[in-house]
Amino acid sequence: MEGLANLPGTLPWVVSGVRADAPRLEPRARHETPNVTLSFSELKYLFECPYQFKLRFLYGFNPPLHEALGYGKGLHDALAEIHKRAINGDLASQAEAEDLVTRHLHTPYAYPELKATLHRAAVVAVQRYLREHETDLERTLHSEKQIQVHVAPGIIVDGRIDLVRRLDTHELAIVDFKSTARAQDEDVTRDQLHVYAVGYEELTGERADLIEVLNLDVEGKTIREEVEDPLLIGVRARIKEAGDSLRDNNLPRLSVWSGQCDTCDVAELCRDVPMTARRARRAATGC
Repeated sequence: MEGLANLPGTLPWVVSGVRADAPRLEPRARHETPNVTLSFSELKYLFECPYQFKLRFLYGFNPPLHEALGYGKGLHDALAEIHKRAINGDLASQAEAEDLVTRHLHTPYAYPELKATLHRAAVVAVQRYLREHETDLERTLHSEKQIQVHVAPGIIVDGRIDLVRRLDTHELAIVDFKSTARAQDEDVTRDQLHVYAVGYEELTGERADLIEVLNLDVEGKTIREEVEDPLLIGVRARIKEAGDSLRDNNLPRLSVWSGQCDTCDVAELCRDVPMTARRARRAATGC
């Protein structure tokens, strides 16, 4: 040991060890504030029910596959092509609806009759959209615009805006397409679009004037509202609160059975389902 201590470049503490009473640094995380990045679909579940978010995204309980899976995305992708072409001055016609749907619609879990029904419905939806919005296409500014919202230090929301366009009044509108297969609660969609309005302004420096939820169904309800500062501030505060809850692993279940529980496919992992809800589920599903 004596010889080792005298070797060139050998530090004395390597041989003798650190004294028990030597001062020590306080342990700390490599990053003071852990980063939290959420997509809006994840954020939506975190808003609706923190425990459902935990079951789905932290524990990996995925919902069952729906037979019509792919319908909403296919319709969305067909419209995205229409708008990307419009940005370059190539305006699609109603005659192209069949080809657009054939190329973009993929419903791998649908049985043949349902597949044909979904195809026809998508063609009709695209034709109707082109007929009703033919004059709007040339005012398209962005399609599938990727944005990020930096809500607070270490909390980021990733999103993608379906459509950004000018109205005939020269106002700037942020548009989200909605179909039965992609439906979500109207209040959640409003929150989403206000988050996107914040992200668009953060990215481009330009303030959106309106948000629009454009329903693609035959008798679907389309919503158009002004961008409201109080709601923008409120949404930012809710996202920050959700991010802090996720960091702290504070993801409790809802205190009582509610409307979200009625449509939640992991509800039975959380609590006993009330008999009235069981009957409603049997009526809806036939089992």
